[in-house]
Amino acid sequence: MRAGRMDQRITLQRCTETADGAGGVTRAWANLLRDPSPWASVSAKAGGENLNEGRVNAAYTVAFTIYNRNDLSEKDRIVWQGENYNIRTVTRLGDRQQYLTIIAERGVSE
Repeated sequence: MRAGRMDQRITLQRCTETADGAGGVTRAWANLLRDPSPWASVSAKAGGENLNEGRVNAAYTVAFTIYNRNDLSEKDRIVWQGENYNIRTVTRLGDRQQYLTIIAERGVSE
């Protein structure tokens, strides 16, 4: 991976839960970083449709490669070009684990 291929800005988000005062929980997404958002290399992997409970759902899978971080998990999500991508896998790459490759999907339930 060459740094020059990392030419897309992404936002990393984590779901937070707070008590709503009535015994329930309110969920909201918060950015993991303020500024700057990390640079990423983005490549499309797959797309398709499936039938789920009588509805056709479209899914689009993308690989994001960023510099290594230790605070990212499959519970987080990525926002890229205004679209939310649910993280499915996080894989560390390189001799010294310099990069992360994140497989994420758009168009599937959270």
